[in-house]
Amino acid sequence: MSTAKPLYGNLIAAIATVCACDMALGLSLQLIPLLQHERGTPAWLIGVATAMGPLGIMTAGPMMPEIIKKFGAKKVAYVAIACIIISLIGFAATPLLLVWFPMRFLMGAAVATLFTVSETWIIGFTNDQNRGRIMGFYISALSMSFALGPLVIPFTGIEGWKPWLIGIVCIAAGSLPLAFVNVTSHVGERAHSFFGVFRRAPLLFAAICVATFFDSVFISFFTIFATAKGVILATASTMLGFGIIGSAFLFYLIGWLGDHWSREKVVMCNAAITVVSSLLLANFISTPWAWPIVLILFAAAAGVYVVCLAAMGDIFQGADLISGSAAVAAMWGVGGLIGPPLAGAAIDAFGTDAMPYTLTIIYGALLITLLANGGKLVKNIL
Repeated sequence: MSTAKPLYGNLIAAIATVCACDMALGLSLQLIPLLQHERGTPAWLIGVATAMGPLGIMTAGPMMPEIIKKFGAKKVAYVAIACIIISLIGFAATPLLLVWFPMRFLMGAAVATLFTVSETWIIGFTNDQNRGRIMGFYISALSMSFALGPLVIPFTGIEGWKPWLIGIVCIAAGSLPLAFVNVTSHVGERAHSFFGVFRRAPLLFAAICVATFFDSVFISFFTIFATAKGVILATASTMLGFGIIGSAFLFYLIGWLGDHWSREKVVMCNAAITVVSSLLLANFISTPWAWPIVLILFAAAAGVYVVCLAAMGDIFQGADLISGSAAVAAMWGVGGLIGPPLAGAAIDAFGTDAMPYTLTIIYGALLITLLANGGKLVKNIL
């Protein structure tokens, strides 16, 4: 019996789930800090509010394997999508920061759920020969949907219901393909525990954490950093969208290099390029050179995530993928939880240039750690 139909059906469902997740995430990570900044909220408090989403991710991650096993991936995905829609309605309905805190927590938990489900499906459809390329294609879809958030804002502005309604409609539409496919969750298979997967590949998950640190910090503070340097808001938002969309066309190449060269070497090269690009951005943000720098920076920094997902598929199979994908979601929570408050505090203390310099320090630490470990993401496989 051919496996093409379930393969493509599940890939469509997984990609639609990712698009639904990232449309909301990209919109909220861009829009909420801008609204808070416009209303006079200090950068450190913007960072704390942003960290509520990752806190929700961290909270939901350890519970995902058992929840998916009990209720099934499809039902869990629908509930998560509904929670994201509820969160967006909450953001639009009230300007109160105290209400936004629990809404961001709820959205974070829902995002963790969708990441766990979709990445389990997608990695399960790969093999050692094509895993890097498929993950590159997956992250490209992730980036495209993520970019819709920043690109919406120049046309809608940041006030009112319009940007939130666009996000809600896109999420609802993205959930429709789930109704037409059958998905499995490896129910009944024995698997390592959520915490057990960390012991098998601690440096791998640390690298994923660094990539998510970049994602949360860059999306949250790039427009604030750029406008402080004299770039107008519409240009800054468009530049961010350009970096996200443009880098999506490079992820397949990054995955191809991981398949044909070395996953570890590709990660180290990406980390080194991120260090250099972050330093350049701090000095060239108000020049035309900022456009290619943002493109290269985003591709290299997010490329670490592409290759690490492929490496995770080399280690975990079957039911272990659920625990591994839940651990990846938890790393999104950790990186997002520490990233915005740390960067926000640095901006308050040293000015907006602290944003790219913070990224330089974090990726520099990752590169040094990998070199000290002989470039290996995994010490041993049990």
